[in-house]
Amino acid sequence: MNHKKTSIGIIFGGMSAEHEVSIESAKATYSNLDRSRFDPLLIYINPRGNWCRMDGNTLLKTPSYKGSELLLKTRDSFHSFTPWESGVLEPFSCDIYFPVLHGPNGEDGRIQGLLELAGAPYVGASSFSSALAMNKAAAKMIFQCADLDTPRFVYFRENDHRKILKETQNSLRLPVFVKPNSLGSSVGITKVKYWDDLEEAVRIAFHYDSIVIIEEGIDAHEIEVSVMGNQAIKVSRPGELIPHNEFYNYADKYLDNQTRFHIPAELDLKIEETICSMARRAFQVLFLNGMSRIDFFLEKRTDRVFINEINTIPGFTEISMFPKLWQLEGISFTDLITRLIDYGFEYHHDQKKH
Repeated sequence: MNHKKTSIGIIFGGMSAEHEVSIESAKATYSNLDRSRFDPLLIYINPRGNWCRMDGNTLLKTPSYKGSELLLKTRDSFHSFTPWESGVLEPFSCDIYFPVLHGPNGEDGRIQGLLELAGAPYVGASSFSSALAMNKAAAKMIFQCADLDTPRFVYFRENDHRKILKETQNSLRLPVFVKPNSLGSSVGITKVKYWDDLEEAVRIAFHYDSIVIIEEGIDAHEIEVSVMGNQAIKVSRPGELIPHNEFYNYADKYLDNQTRFHIPAELDLKIEETICSMARRAFQVLFLNGMSRIDFFLEKRTDRVFINEINTIPGFTEISMFPKLWQLEGISFTDLITRLIDYGFEYHHDQKKH
């Protein structure tokens, strides 16, 4: 008996500084999809927010991290996704969509909201929980309410320039990390060791976001945990990354390929249990579903565990921590993608009951 394959719409690219990372995640997802069950359809969004269909050969031949657009496609191939502008876009539909859009306009609930409006199943967290997790300041305030330790922080809008230095000096100790509030992949992050350097670090962060968060630096081991599921949650063992650079920045993650990993992390059993318990709790208090990678700091001096942030569409490349931690559990990249698709269908069906 011939069974119809499930069509999977892989959505990637997007209007984000993490555009190129998304392309790499799409390559890995496309290459590792179980073709006996699934039929992939590639949907590319360029940096201007226009959409087009993409074939697999074009995607796989795209150079890594060179340019902000797939140069093999002409500009005329792209069209707006909005109904009143997209009459020239060839119609298509999929059984389920798999966004691998990192950062703003992808990981922040916007694409999820679009799919929810269309009544379409998709992989990953809901629009509401995606928005919560992507907003670092909001997520940290929720962590604090849930008694989950997180590094001390302050946050500012662009019109707060006059008080940034004074309030940061009054609240935090050096070093501090200055970050865009709603961005990932360590884009726009600066480690500040001297107060004289704070203004430039803030300027860089404001280039990417209208809100900047400043966190107190912790001398710590960087620990990551993968979580997946809906009502029933599965938590991986922790992994540790040892950055080649001073902290785990964009180059460390995607360019230099010199970061070292301990998978699993070499931790005392009690500390490992604490981290996994905190990961489960954090996933729950942000009302998450589908998948997340949760980042922690293990302070070297005290062994105190701090939750740093949650990534609802974690890096999905061959070298990313999210799939590596599941491989430790005996779950291959292909099996992981299949599970996430199943979770997407499950969550959609549960929501339809309400």
